[in-house]
Amino acid sequence: MNRGATTALPQPSSPSLKPLMSNQDEDDGDLSNPSSTMSWDHLRRQARQIENEIELKLASLSKLGASVSNSRADDASSVDKPSQELETEELLRQLENVIISMGKVLDRPSATPTNPSMMHMLERHKDILVDYNKEFRRVKMNIKAARDKADLMNQVQDEIRIFNTGQGDSADYYLSERNRIESSHRMTDSILEQAYATRQDISRQGRTLRTINSRVGGVIGRIPGINNLISRINTRRKRDTLIMAGVISTCIILILLYWLHT
Repeated sequence: MNRGATTALPQPSSPSLKPLMSNQDEDDGDLSNPSSTMSWDHLRRQARQIENEIELKLASLSKLGASVSNSRADDASSVDKPSQELETEELLRQLENVIISMGKVLDRPSATPTNPSMMHMLERHKDILVDYNKEFRRVKMNIKAARDKADLMNQVQDEIRIFNTGQGDSADYYLSERNRIESSHRMTDSILEQAYATRQDISRQGRTLRTINSRVGGVIGRIPGINNLISRINTRRKRDTLIMAGVISTCIILILLYWLHT
């Protein structure tokens, strides 16, 4: 029974298995290096492309600032294009992200050591990004200053226009006031003319009365008996007045006495 049983003998391992596995690992390591190199080259080309676009945008913004400062105040709003500033800011953010990705590629462990020229290129891109940010801030400040100047010119022109309009209204007001004053002067002149005419009438009437008085005096002087007659008339009038006053006083006294006794 034991003779018929077959014993399982261990199979010898293939002598080429480990070399194949090691060769496969080496091939994987070699593939990783080209992929990292291609990623670095792609990021470098992308960074250069973005830098070229940023240069074009900055040049366009510089021309925009010059056109805003040299244009008239009425045309400042038509020259202003804030969308270019937003596009430039977006490009700067993209360049910063690409530089960060390039740094990550260099920091990633690989079989091939990092080339010093790659580090130098990364630092160069960082310096370019810093310069672009400075230039962009300077251009933005110039555009803002030119825009503020244009707005100030607009305000000054509006104030001048309002002032000129106000002066026109003031001139009309002064002209109307002058017409009113002239009409008042004419009315005063007419009143003075009437007063002078009334004064002349009164003077003429006074002269007439003086003439009548002189004539009456002359008549009285010519007829001496008239003075005596007039004096008698005056004396009788005074006597009648005294008699009437005495009668009225006596009646009042009698009435008072009667009222007291009753």
